[in-house]
Amino acid sequence: MSRVVIAGGGLVGSLLSLLLQKRGHQVFLFEKRPDLRGQQKDVGRSINLIVTSRGLNALKAAGLLNKALALTVPVTGRMMHSVNGELAYQAYGRDPSECNYSISRSELNRFLISESARTTENIFFEHHLDAVDFENKTATFNCKGVNQKWEYDILIGADGAGSVLRNLMHQDSGCLNQTTYLGSDYKELFMPLKNGKPALEKNALHIWPRGSHMLMALPNLDGSFTMTLYLPREGQENSFSNLKTEAAVRTYFEKYFPDALNLMPTAVQDFLKNPQGILGTVRTKPWVMKESVAVIGDAAHAILPFFGQGMNCGFEDCMVLMRALDQHGENWAKALSTYDLEQRPNADAIADMALENFYEMSDKVGDQNFLFRKKVEAWLEKNFPEDYRSRYGMITYTLIPYRLAFEAGLIQNEILGELAAGVSSVEELSLEKAKMLLHEKFHPFLKKNSIQLGRFRP
Repeated sequence: MSRVVIAGGGLVGSLLSLLLQKRGHQVFLFEKRPDLRGQQKDVGRSINLIVTSRGLNALKAAGLLNKALALTVPVTGRMMHSVNGELAYQAYGRDPSECNYSISRSELNRFLISESARTTENIFFEHHLDAVDFENKTATFNCKGVNQKWEYDILIGADGAGSVLRNLMHQDSGCLNQTTYLGSDYKELFMPLKNGKPALEKNALHIWPRGSHMLMALPNLDGSFTMTLYLPREGQENSFSNLKTEAAVRTYFEKYFPDALNLMPTAVQDFLKNPQGILGTVRTKPWVMKESVAVIGDAAHAILPFFGQGMNCGFEDCMVLMRALDQHGENWAKALSTYDLEQRPNADAIADMALENFYEMSDKVGDQNFLFRKKVEAWLEKNFPEDYRSRYGMITYTLIPYRLAFEAGLIQNEILGELAAGVSSVEELSLEKAKMLLHEKFHPFLKKNSIQLGRFRP
């Protein structure tokens, strides 16, 4: 049994604590914030999350799947809103049973902390990691101005994108420790019920794509919606730097999101009072140091939220680490090395795809050529269910490694381009041509990498 100290009691840290406790390890969980269980929802910073296959798999391993699903709202597709109010719907999966699950970040974190507290008393709030003596294996946490030293066998940083442990690990080491900011920030807004009912289709992700900026909505359990506005920080007419007054904000919403504004009575006030969050991608290498220290989740690979995979990737990190411990008989040195080498390429791949999806969601989802290619892809999946699955489907409904899904997407783009060339409607598509392209371009890739396209069912 190892003495494991985890810095960071967010989503990944609290789940990791549960998984390691189940294996018999002595876990000490430290969180810099106050105890969430005694607080109201973290209004203004939550950004609702989407739980998909990788997250479901980890929650199942922790024995929490059904309890967690009770906190979610199924989301079966995305609904695009044009400026004039026209709607265009794109289903996510092959049928309504293939769906994502919307959940409040703070509610999920509160749930995981509560479950962890059922099995251990070693959870400490308002404890900020301050220093680490890597040679003597002690971590110093500061609680209200008082430093406390804690010995560890294993130290894991789940302390988010601004990870203190990651920075201490790579201090003066010359290793990669890079944060790339998007240049667009976000603000959380709110859409209440309308006459006691959801103001929008409840089982959909809603997007108002406007090029360099967009508005998104994800449903809450009570039928309300958490809204997120993504907008350039500065340098453009439509940017946070130019929206400082009530009049300017209202004019902006009236011009670009009139249908949403009519359903958001506090939109202007929410915009002016809520904090402005930043968006960036963290890349670090290595994730492991001295065979006993590691970073995980956002501390290792914070990504943009535009593929809904940040939490899911972090939860998958936990599962990769658990499998590595199984593989190496609880030998932490070997397990941590395996975790780093296996999962880091996947994190890099989903980071790239999340950035790509930002441009897709903010701009392309309103483009007719893009929408037609999506129809072509849906036609392919319908007619060749055993031979084709979209890259989105691989990422959200299977456990196929992210890096392989990324590579598959490049091949799929070629196939879709050839099928759509010179065609203006789905009815004109050729089954024979599609079968040939899949056989020549896609099947060899699937066989080479031993990929099964079947859906993950928890």
